[in-house]
Amino acid sequence: MSTSLRHRLRGPAVACLAASCALLLAACGSEQKETTTTSARIAPAQTTATGGPTATGSASASPSGSASPRLTDDQAERQRLVPATKVTWDKAVQTAVATVPQGKLVETELAWAPPNATASGSATASASPSVSPGASASGSPSEGAGARTPAWHTSVATADGTLHDVWVDGVSGKVISDRPDADQDAEDKQELADRLKRTTVTPEQAVQTATQDDKGTVTAVELDDDAWSVDVVDTSSWDKTTYEVSTTERRVLRQEVDRD
Repeated sequence: MSTSLRHRLRGPAVACLAASCALLLAACGSEQKETTTTSARIAPAQTTATGGPTATGSASASPSGSASPRLTDDQAERQRLVPATKVTWDKAVQTAVATVPQGKLVETELAWAPPNATASGSATASASPSVSPGASASGSPSEGAGARTPAWHTSVATADGTLHDVWVDGVSGKVISDRPDADQDAEDKQELADRLKRTTVTPEQAVQTATQDDKGTVTAVELDDDAWSVDVVDTSSWDKTTYEVSTTERRVLRQEVDRD
């Protein structure tokens, strides 16, 4: 074969080979581009599913409810004392006043009974305690309150102003102790007797006035110079509101909320 013929045949062959290589490279480039594009689509989806802010694991870790507010020491004490008490303030006062001839209430306050206190007798029939369902009124002072017994610490005065210190069990309604106040002198007695004579609003009326818009639990009633001081505890928040009610007319003079 002549040299010119070989050159004429080689030209088309080279051109064909070049065209084949071009097609192969184009195909490889297209495959590589498709692979890169596919990888780029998958990667963000995987990141979102496993570590993104919308992952279900992150949502389930959030708290399911808000925490209850922390009670102060006084609120926590009221929370323990009030539910343990089965005898209402008025029933305790009836019992305390009945132990003192011609006695009149000066003060009563719900507190824990003195250590080792025991009831000394049965409550009078008119002063039968108000007992919550399921609780017994005939048991020992420690029933319903564990080792600590709720009690009403009450001051009752005779007509001449002599004070008697009376403790009434807050569970059974019985008298724990009754003794004259040894700290009074003649002037103190006369001052108290005069104050009682000037007071025309009864403690029951004072409490009714104080609680007409506040249906909480009464924990203290005290006769001051010109007002009855009435403490009412809100058993949902354990705050205490003190109302001062006039001793001569049934109206609230002042009120103050204690949230401590």
